[in-house]
Amino acid sequence: MPSLTLSQTYHQPTSTLTVRGEAPLPSRPVDGSARLPLQAIESNFECQLEIRQGETTKTLQGDSVWLKNLITVIDRYVESQLSGTPKGTFSGTAAIRPLDFISHRLTVRQGEDRIAQVDLSMTQLYDLLENLSQAAEDLPQLDKLATPPTPAWYRQPTAIAALLAGGIALVAGVGLWVSRRDPPPPPSPPQEQLTAPEAAGDLQQRLESTLAQRWQSPPGLQESLVYRVTVDETGFPLAAEPKNAPARERRAITPFADVPEVAPDPLPRGARQFRVSLGPADQVEVAAVQ
Repeated sequence: MPSLTLSQTYHQPTSTLTVRGEAPLPSRPVDGSARLPLQAIESNFECQLEIRQGETTKTLQGDSVWLKNLITVIDRYVESQLSGTPKGTFSGTAAIRPLDFISHRLTVRQGEDRIAQVDLSMTQLYDLLENLSQAAEDLPQLDKLATPPTPAWYRQPTAIAALLAGGIALVAGVGLWVSRRDPPPPPSPPQEQLTAPEAAGDLQQRLESTLAQRWQSPPGLQESLVYRVTVDETGFPLAAEPKNAPARERRAITPFADVPEVAPDPLPRGARQFRVSLGPADQVEVAAVQ
């Protein structure tokens, strides 16, 4: 069916949000002075967010699900700010938490294989909220534009082939979480995933295998680094909270360097938590948190 591309850009002093997608051609010619609303978009939706940080710009991209999650997270987070009890907020592919009284760390997925983080000032947070609020008003059909799900990155043949050929790669400074294990069997129904012990065991084995490949203890390490690690139902790391002083001091040299410290609240459906110990001689221990 013939279609045309619609786009809209929302500007604030510290951020710019651009959305675009395809809409079917109207049955009747449109007046040259008229313009189809964004509500007409039905497919191939994508968005790009630019956050200005001094002389540099951080660029993030996503689909309709990504934008919907970002809108939800920022809206809820600002509500908690205004209530006087700011707390970390999570929704699907996006999370945000306070760093201090004036700074906030936004974490989002970028594709299936990496995450990106941006530290926001209060001004940047409210500029982002304004852009997202305007987009939400113009795109009430976001829920209907969901992109068909793609296999998790660790189940994709290309990702596994790249791992076997070249080991662990780094993309834009963010470590790829990869596994040498064969693709797991088809997932059980959601309720079974939440209750079956083997689901937690499978995630524990996957996490331990990944860390065993990535952890290289530095010379002179005498005390284990202990973390409380939260993963989603696919094994993707959501948070790694240091549980002892050495873990906090040496976090930058661990596989958790780019993973948020604070776990989402509430935890997403199917998430699991583990106690991870990274010790001398490349030792890795993973135990489920009851």
